[in-house]
Amino acid sequence: MMLKRLLAILVLCVASVTLLGTALVYAQTPSPAIIESYTIENIDGSNVTNGPLMAGATYTVSFEVNVGVDLANTTLILSTPLTKVEDIYWSLKNDYAGVDTNLWQPGQADIEFDVVKGLAKFTLKGSVPSDYTSEKLSNDDYLHFPRNISLVRLSLGPDATLLDEFPVEVRDQAIVAYQQTMTEKASLLKTTDADPKYENLATEIIALAEGLYSKGYVEEATSLLNTLPESASDFPTPVPEGSYTIYIVIIVILAVILIAFLILFFRAKSNSSFIRQQVDEEAGKLDVLSVRTSKIDKQLARDIDQVKEQLERISGG
Repeated sequence: MMLKRLLAILVLCVASVTLLGTALVYAQTPSPAIIESYTIENIDGSNVTNGPLMAGATYTVSFEVNVGVDLANTTLILSTPLTKVEDIYWSLKNDYAGVDTNLWQPGQADIEFDVVKGLAKFTLKGSVPSDYTSEKLSNDDYLHFPRNISLVRLSLGPDATLLDEFPVEVRDQAIVAYQQTMTEKASLLKTTDADPKYENLATEIIALAEGLYSKGYVEEATSLLNTLPESASDFPTPVPEGSYTIYIVIIVILAVILIAFLILFFRAKSNSSFIRQQVDEEAGKLDVLSVRTSKIDKQLARDIDQVKEQLERISGG
């Protein structure tokens, strides 16, 4: 009995060592080729390797493929999602034996070449698709999202096994405008000595804008941020103690209206008639609030009017 147990333990140990050894062999197997380095230049020649790219813009990518082995009857594949701007995408910048420049097709988005040990230096030129960061809705509005794009993908044939890639973030003008506006407004709010109750309202508007941005409603979020003052001097100063009660009530009511509208807005974006009806109701409430607020703070009243106009614009009214 003891002998059987020892044999079982021995078999298990041998199997474990075998599996572990196999795993180590696979883990230590080097990739046959990698993208060793790359740089990205704008159309004006400026280096934008470490920055985000813009949808619709044209770029030149210089990169090196380090092939560490010779593999007969096997190919490497380079592919790009960029849009063609010239006759060709790809250019070979050195003498690399794996590429037969008499037979390759550099005008194609995907190219293949032999796996020959050495260093291949390429350049790629193309433009990021103009709609890469946007989605068109059924009502012709657009959502905007920053997205990553892999300018170059290196794969091993014939199954196109991915070996390497370098993703880069892509933005568009609407996203950049929002991010700049958000930075300005958030910084301004930190440095102002405005009435604390007004600061609370401004903070709520910033939070609502962030919610819109996260859902893709970037232009609407930017317009909402622009209802806030442009300089610290435009923020209302603290009001007399006796005015606080009505001031707080107005701010709370306005915040509730904005939140309620945004909930309805997200749930019923596809139903334009329903949205328009809700916006009309909320706009009427904002009109009343604007009249009341103008007796206390004209700047706040103007901000409320701007919010009302923004809601009406979103609904198409």
